[in-house]
Amino acid sequence: MNVVIAGGGTGGHLYPCVALAHTFMKREVGTEILFIGTAAGMEAKVVPAQGFQFRPIFSQGFIGKSVLGKIRALCFMLVGLFQSLSHLKRFSPDLVIGIGGYASSPVMLAAFLLRIKRVILEPNLIPGIMNKISAPFVHLVITAFHETKNLLRAKNVACLGVPVRAEILGLKSAPAKNKEGRREKTLLVLGGSQGAHTINQAVVNALPLLERASIRIVHQTGEKDYEAVAKAYQKQSMNGQVFKFIEKISEAYADADFVLSRAGAGTLSELAIAGLPSLLVPFTGAKGHQEKNAQPFVKAGAAEMIANHDLKGEMLAERILFYLSHPEKLSEMAKAANQLGHPNAADEIVSACFLLVRGDSVEAAGN
Repeated sequence: MNVVIAGGGTGGHLYPCVALAHTFMKREVGTEILFIGTAAGMEAKVVPAQGFQFRPIFSQGFIGKSVLGKIRALCFMLVGLFQSLSHLKRFSPDLVIGIGGYASSPVMLAAFLLRIKRVILEPNLIPGIMNKISAPFVHLVITAFHETKNLLRAKNVACLGVPVRAEILGLKSAPAKNKEGRREKTLLVLGGSQGAHTINQAVVNALPLLERASIRIVHQTGEKDYEAVAKAYQKQSMNGQVFKFIEKISEAYADADFVLSRAGAGTLSELAIAGLPSLLVPFTGAKGHQEKNAQPFVKAGAAEMIANHDLKGEMLAERILFYLSHPEKLSEMAKAANQLGHPNAADEIVSACFLLVRGDSVEAAGN
């Protein structure tokens, strides 16, 4: 079977697709996968490194732009549509999977015009605008949250979760041995693949208040804040490691006791599988998407949510010290997080896709 996966831009969109692509390859010998995205997105580097074909198209975001910006975005989308039509005709896919966002829109439209079967993945509780627009015109929408079904005008919806990379799935059955007998707790700080300035700044301001705490911090800053954050750790002589981007995230999860993070759907899915308690700081620019994503985790007792405008150094240090002195609370949160995981999401989504392509009922895959 030939499968096209469209989208990317951020790790939260891309890595679930990479996990899905590997699952397709394992399930059927001879399966061919083609990723289509933009040359500026991280997919241009990550996808070839994972061994998959990649083809770039022109596409830009439309929402929040000036009039001239919107005209430019429409022109890019038109060019991207013709590029997508060319890529699809050459590859002859049996199925096109989109994960939303401006990078997938021209591809999904091209698939519609060519009458290729189409699937959308919506990892967020509140669907994105492009997925809302596309939902009535695809054969299947796959969601991570049951509540999402009521927000889409779709003919066929299956709640199957978000695919998670194989190395993270392995954490559930192989907890890190290096935690045993260790005095200090390890806090993993994430801000998405591009970093989060608010989180970075709050951690820097909290460091002087954590000097005497028995804690180790592993901090992913993103490109822009890396040097400033690294200097702050050196100044405070903190037990920490600072990275622009953590390549081996499964090892970081395995070594962590709790996590400070944004609330992107992909990250939350990974935290659930890894069984990690978290302090979640939803990104305000996501129009409430991340706050909605975080709420089930807070309700289940797996996470504490902190509003972006409330995140200050002193307040963050107080919450970190609280959890350091209440390890039993972290254990309870870890168990709650693990119960929210969907370890079989990739397999179930691939099964649904095979059923769809072969003309069978998708209900057998968990509709």
